[in-house]
Amino acid sequence: MPLIKPALVKYFLAAALCSLAACSQLPVNTAPVTPVVAAPQLSALQQQQFDEGKALLVAGQYSAAQNIFSALATQQSSFAGIWYNLALSQWHSGDAASAQSSLQQAVHASAAHSASHNLLGILARQQGNFRQAERHFQRALQAQPDYAIVHKNLAFLYELYLGQPLAAHYHYQQYYAMTQDEQAKAWLALLEQQLDQEAANE
Repeated sequence: MPLIKPALVKYFLAAALCSLAACSQLPVNTAPVTPVVAAPQLSALQQQQFDEGKALLVAGQYSAAQNIFSALATQQSSFAGIWYNLALSQWHSGDAASAQSSLQQAVHASAAHSASHNLLGILARQQGNFRQAERHFQRALQAQPDYAIVHKNLAFLYELYLGQPLAAHYHYQQYYAMTQDEQAKAWLALLEQQLDQEAANE
């Protein structure tokens, strides 16, 4: 029976814990449902609709949220936040292709929209486009260097998919420094153990 790499064991254990906690069925290193705030140029009615859609997203009512943000996007197509929230509702409904299209609209409206680049990176990684995922995660950090979840996503990408443990170590460190997540501390310890073992075998 082939051995499973410790890094993959760590990843699948994290996914199992996520499932036990009744969280999203999507991979553990995906973006949380964090709707962005509305732009101030929205009319009073549009702001009310935006807030309603945001509440539906948080409540997990993705189809209803999608209807609201889809209508808003036709009215305010230059607002990246609307496109991003629409993409979130589509993604969590299982429509990755539509989510990707909406995210492209978001970064077209605002090239530095970090949340959209993060989710584009996740979608690219899920499709096996690892270098494209790396580029989107890096764009997200260029726009928002303290975006902790992106550091975690990059760490997973480098360790599990691109075979760059030193880069993974750096981003785990950044994520831990920003969040004090004890799980990240354990990931760092495991990765450092692997690096020491590889150095000893050289």
